[in-house]
Order: sequence, then C-alpha cells, then structure tokens
Amino acid sequence: MLRSVKTHALLKTAICSLDQIIANASLQLIGERGALLSFLFHGLFQDEGELSAGVVDPQQGVTVEMFGSFIGHFKNQSYKFISPADIMEGLQPQGKYVLITFDDGYYNNVRALPVLEEFDVPAVFFISTDHVRRGKAYWWDVIFREFGRRGRTKDEVRVAQNKCKRLKTGAVEAWLKAEFGEHSLTPVGELDRPFSKSELGKFANHRLVVLGNHTKDHAILTNYSTAEISEQIQGAQDAIGEMTGKFPDIIAYPNGEYSEDIMQMAQAAGLSLGVVVEPGKNKVPIRALAREAMRMKRFIIWGNSGIDAQCRASRSDISLYRTLKQIHFITRAGFSY
Repeated sequence: MLRSVKTHALLKTAICSLDQIIANASLQLIGERGALLSFLFHGLFQDEGELSAGVVDPQQGVTVEMFGSFIGHFKNQSYKFISPADIMEGLQPQGKYVLITFDDGYYNNVRALPVLEEFDVPAVFFISTDHVRRGKAYWWDVIFREFGRRGRTKDEVRVAQNKCKRLKTGAVEAWLKAEFGEHSLTPVGELDRPFSKSELGKFANHRLVVLGNHTKDHAILTNYSTAEISEQIQGAQDAIGEMTGKFPDIIAYPNGEYSEDIMQMAQAAGLSLGVVVEPGKNKVPIRALAREAMRMKRFIIWGNSGIDAQCRASRSDISLYRTLKQIHFITRAGFSY
C-alpha cells in the first residue's frame, strides 16, 4: 500500500523537529568540529506564485530570499565558502567550510548570482550537457506538469518519477513522447528550461561560477553499461569544454547513484572530486582523487522548513536523521531531507 503524501509530510516534520532539538543541544554542549559541509540546490524560485504554477516540479521549493538566508547563516558562523580548487589545494584540519552546489543546469540558476555577489561566495553548477545542447526539458518536470494537467495526485507523480529512475534517460523520454506528444520535452517557459549554449558560455565566465559534470543526459549511471557510463561522463566533459572552454574537476552523480567502477571512470575522465546525495559532514582535509573525495556528502535545504534550523542541524555532529538514513529507515519511509 502506498504511503500518502500527507503521512510522509507528518513523519518528515516529526523527525526534522526532533533532529533540530538534538542539534541545538549538541552545538551548545559539544560545539562543532572543523568540516566541509556541501549543500545541494536545484532551481530557485522568486515567490510562492512560481512554486505553485505547476510548470516545474518545485523539488526543494527554495526561493532566492531563502538562499540568501542560508548563506547568511554560515557567514555569521564564520564558515568559509570554497570552490573545488580550494579543496584540491588543501583545507585546514580545523577549518569550517561550505561548498554550494546546484544540479542539472536550469537557466533560473542565474538568480543565484546577485546573492553570490552580495556575499562574495562561489558556487558549483553541475550541467547535464545534452539538455543544454538540445534545449530539452527535464523529464521529472514533464511528468509533474503533464500529470498535474490530467488531475493525477502527488502520490502518482512520485510513483511515476521513481519508476523512471530505474530506466535510462532515452527510455524515459521515449515514453513521455509516446504518452504526452512529440513536443512534451519542449520547455514551457523560463522557469523549466536549461541554459542555452551561449548563455552557459557567458555564465561560466562569471568569477563566482564553477561548472561541474552532471553527465550528458542526467544519466542515473547505475542503469547503464560500462561503455555507456564512460560515454555519459566523458561526453559531458567534452561538451562543457566545447561550450565554455573550461573542463570540470568535479562530478555530481545524477540521483546520487554511484559505484566503485563509476568513480574510477570519473577519475579516468579527468575528474578529481565527486559529490553524492547523502547527508553528512565531510572530514577535512580532503585529498583529491581519494575514495572519500569522489563521494563527498551533501545536505539538502528545504523551503518548507526553517532555514536557520536546517543549517544548525547540518552543523551538528549528532543527528537523528543521519543515523536513520544510515540504517535505511529514511529510504523506506519514502522521503529525503
């Protein structure tokens, strides 16, 4: 039997609330050790109107204002915001660091620039290059939009998206075209579209922007053969180099799925660092090309919960949520934090 969205929300709220109480106590009694905290974002929204427009999956539901509050929290706690180059040059063992990352290559990521400039901090933007080259929408947004138009429930949307995560991108896109029409992968506006090639080239030249590899097709690599994995990673490296003149040092494995072989193929393509979608603090220093450097943990910030509370929870060395994640309770419960 499917758990309802409402049940998920209540369970998530209860765990997060308790986790934040534990975090506050831990920070007061124990303090915090030096570490690298990495954070994952996708799109940025201007307001609630955009969040509820129905043209794009809101995912985390983070607004530009929330993004600024997130950076402000860590600035006030004397964290240093870094780039992949800083990691490779070496981080101090007692230092407190933040790495900001955005996945996929949404054009709306340009909204991050004024905030990054205000605080003078860098961010990594992981690009799925065939979306840029072909101007195609992201398949999870198409499911969200087209199911919504047909009155399907949020549960049905998530079930369909989760089924698609077990397939190759080409198979998912073929199904969407058969189900919703040949033009279903055409973006409907500025909110759901990827960068164009020229826009990405200009974006890449910003002093606070670092580009990362997110495969050619947002390929969930564990669904692919060895040869296909290599093509997805190397193809993205080559495409980013062609479009921007820059070659990434870091990869974000789509959907956080990776293996020892995938990490080795990423290294063979010239990548020295990698990030996953597992919450946790990364011990410093981090040695480039080391196993832990190729699977650095990332937290996710959610717009429907207090930003400061989430930031404090990430800084704590003690976390109920992360403990439950390690024993796979969170995965079985059906939500991410």
